[in-house]
Amino acid sequence: MRINERMNKELTVIGRNETLETAMKIMRDKGIRHLPVVDGGKLTGILTISDVRRAMPSQVSTLDVHEATYLFDRVKVKDALPEHQKLITIESDDFIEEAALLMRAYKISSLPVVDKDGALVGIITESNIFDAFVELLGVSSSGSRLTVALPDKPGVLAEITNIIQKAEVNIVRIAVFPPSNDSTYEAVIRLATGDIDPIVEMLRLHGYNVLSSKNYAR
Repeated sequence: MRINERMNKELTVIGRNETLETAMKIMRDKGIRHLPVVDGGKLTGILTISDVRRAMPSQVSTLDVHEATYLFDRVKVKDALPEHQKLITIESDDFIEEAALLMRAYKISSLPVVDKDGALVGIITESNIFDAFVELLGVSSSGSRLTVALPDKPGVLAEITNIIQKAEVNIVRIAVFPPSNDSTYEAVIRLATGDIDPIVEMLRLHGYNVLSSKNYAR
């Protein structure tokens, strides 16, 4: 699954020469804490709510509303951006798991998406990643779910799918998770049936450990 299939394409951005007052209003109205800063369509920075607060004059708390607004209206977005800000971006043709790795590594909740020329084309967020994970595992679909322990040897997954094929049941999704403390993997299999007892029995007859099973048929 590629980034361009999941990213938000309706962008909320601000120019470098806009005022902090404008930036604050956008953040407040949109309920966001990160605002991409662009110049000629190119991403030049990310303004955060923390940047805005740092740029506030120290005496702002002692000023009345009109005086504070006047000061904010004189400070530009470019003046509030960190001087040596490191922009973490991802390209629209990259894969969604690469975005998840970057977001985890840098402890950020969203990533600007750029094209090969550096133009901002979207934003990928934690919510987009969660939605993709839900779709990957088929959580929202009806049917059933099996979790099967897999020994670490060639051909195991193929054998399991053949067993399910003989039961004439379609596999909707399948995901294999690495072992936590031994050499046994776990396969999470979503099936397009609510009658899973015969399949569980067939897997056990072939020596497989079915860790859990659940019917989600609606």
